[in-house]
Amino acid sequence: MMWMAERVEYPISVRLPGYVVKKIDELVQRKEFRSRSDFIKFAVTMTLGQMMIEEARELAKSLTPEEIKAEAMEARRKLLKGDFEDEWPEVKETLQEVEEEFKELTGAE
Repeated sequence: MMWMAERVEYPISVRLPGYVVKKIDELVQRKEFRSRSDFIKFAVTMTLGQMMIEEARELAKSLTPEEIKAEAMEARRKLLKGDFEDEWPEVKETLQEVEEEFKELTGAE
């Protein structure tokens, strides 16, 4: 089942140093991105993803080996059953949006 989140975009103004804009423009000229805006969306999305990964790593450091094993077993059970329908709908929505945005910005199919 393909779950589509409503796509809402909000304009944000940002000032960047000239050398950064020059590099972004080079990527746009080489057709790596369609526009400056697309590059910035991609960069922000990737940065947020990295931050979420780091946050998860920090959380994992506070877990005991028993808690880690229990979490892994539960995840494995859900994976085998395909039991994800009620799990963190906001996370699924965010991941779907990130995947769609990545495909759009990079031209992937």
